[in-house]
Amino acid sequence: VVEVESVQLFLDRAAAVGTRLGPESIADVVRLCRALDGLPLALELAAARTSLLSPGQIADRIDDRFSLLTTGGRTAPARQRTLLAAVEWSYDLLSYKEQVVLRRLAVFAGGFDLGLAERVCAVRPVAEAEIVDLLGGLVDKSLVLCDENRTRYRLLETIKRYALERLRQAGEHELLRERHLGVMCELQERLFATEMMDPGVPWPERLRALTASRSLLDDQRAALDWAVESGDVAPGLRLCTVSTALLPLGGNPAEIVGWIERLLSLDVSAVSPEQVAHAKAYLAYGLEARDELSRSLEAAEESLAGLAPDNVFPRCVMHSLVVVVLLRMGRADEAVRHAEEGLAAATRTGDPWNQAAGLAGLSAVALTRGRLREAQRHGEEALARAREHGHRWIMARAAAQLGAVAEARGDLVTAKARYEMAVPWLREVGTDADLARCLAHGGRVAAMLGEFAVARARLAASLALSRETGQRQGVARCLMGLSVLAECEGDLEGALPAAAAAAALRESIGQQHATLRIEELLGRARARLGEGRTAALWSRGRVMGPDDAARRVLEGERRPRGEPPVPVEPVEPVRRPLLTAREQEIAGLLTRGLSNRAIAGELVISPATVARHIANIMEKLGYTSRAQIAVWAAEQASGPSA
Repeated sequence: VVEVESVQLFLDRAAAVGTRLGPESIADVVRLCRALDGLPLALELAAARTSLLSPGQIADRIDDRFSLLTTGGRTAPARQRTLLAAVEWSYDLLSYKEQVVLRRLAVFAGGFDLGLAERVCAVRPVAEAEIVDLLGGLVDKSLVLCDENRTRYRLLETIKRYALERLRQAGEHELLRERHLGVMCELQERLFATEMMDPGVPWPERLRALTASRSLLDDQRAALDWAVESGDVAPGLRLCTVSTALLPLGGNPAEIVGWIERLLSLDVSAVSPEQVAHAKAYLAYGLEARDELSRSLEAAEESLAGLAPDNVFPRCVMHSLVVVVLLRMGRADEAVRHAEEGLAAATRTGDPWNQAAGLAGLSAVALTRGRLREAQRHGEEALARAREHGHRWIMARAAAQLGAVAEARGDLVTAKARYEMAVPWLREVGTDADLARCLAHGGRVAAMLGEFAVARARLAASLALSRETGQRQGVARCLMGLSVLAECEGDLEGALPAAAAAAALRESIGQQHATLRIEELLGRARARLGEGRTAALWSRGRVMGPDDAARRVLEGERRPRGEPPVPVEPVEPVRRPLLTAREQEIAGLLTRGLSNRAIAGELVISPATVARHIANIMEKLGYTSRAQIAVWAAEQASGPSA
């Protein structure tokens, strides 16, 4: 309503000076009204300029609002001749201390509360106890706006610009920016500890800390701007490393990377090596979220080399991050050491967050190695530790890991339930990249269960989130899910390009792609479509682009009318990882009822080696006896290979 009234006022005043504005000008008028905060005087002065400038031109120049909005009317009172004079007149009517507080409030980027105003603005000659009454006086004079409960305050942009100039004229600009940066650091450290590190904090309180951190995001950016502008690197890095709102958990991964890189490019000679190493930890965190895997690994390793042994929390975070990066790069053997080291450190310090993260990492490594019982055990322990901490993000991560284990077992119903368990937790904390991952996994499983409408909705939502957050890994994951969906629906010719586009995208970010799944898809395609057609579809998918490949499946685009569909059997999930050649050989020998010693003699290896191989086979297949292995091996020998 207020905006409509402002637009109408502007149109009326423009007409009064002889300017008739048509419908084509309305968008610019709305933009101008917003820029001028809907202030009637400012709108009248702007409308008076329409005899020379269009509304769009005025809006483009509005940053210089105080010099532009001059009426030139000599008969008008001085305070009405310009917007500057009007604001200045209001300012001059304030008491001295009200003037001091108003100009200091200009340091805030957006809204603020009383506590923040007290901590930042209470510098001589204004005492902290005086702020509440002075702020109330400014609200009563309409120079500061507040909500109904007088808990949140803000300055109109016009007033803020004037107050900021007054702050500079008073010689307080640098002092207040430094205080603002310091207060942001202290406040964010306290919120970070409450949300992430303090033991026994109930989830609602942790969530309030996360919400509070995000509500201060604009002020954090303003504080970091000052750290860069002034070269005050240490507090800038300090703020980066304690702001959940800046990390991928709460915000845009590109942002934390940008801030830390800008700060580290300055003179860091006065910054301790420990603090630089701590900053590189969060740089690595952001780089991984941006799919820059090699750079992330390099930064993480530099961080671990520089962090003190007693700086446990960031060290544990780095170990868990390195596990993720190495697994994405196909280096599981290296990942296990980091998972174990991070878990050991977190266990020593009683840190359930990093215990859960370490256990989830061990579960992921075990899953990669095909050790399903071990992966299940670690995943269940991870969820237990995550529940102990209470943060929904780490709980969702553990639940999704259990979903991946269930999917590998071929228990699709349980897998879908675990993925869906994580979704509301991720919605609660508002982490779009993680939500996109979970929706993609759930969509793929729904496709294999024959729930095609659910699968399409989940994958479409995941793809949209991945695009919004710039997550190429997420887009690739969706494409693989869409490939599964297409094949399950009988559209093998849609499945191939989607998988090819996913493989190309993963190669571009240095991530190992799902080789087994793709090889199985290609094998089925060659058997049904022929080598030439399969190769052509695969090549087309690699060059057609992710959006086109996704649209082909999501919109149900099919082959030309009249061309018969290629019948496709339902896709069976990979129920167990393939055994190594030696393990398959030993499993085959068990069908003959041979002992370990007899198998050792036949293969010319030691009985101990045979026993170790049999233990690995049981772990991978989830069996508990030699007889089960023998039955499985006999089934494999009599039917098509899995």
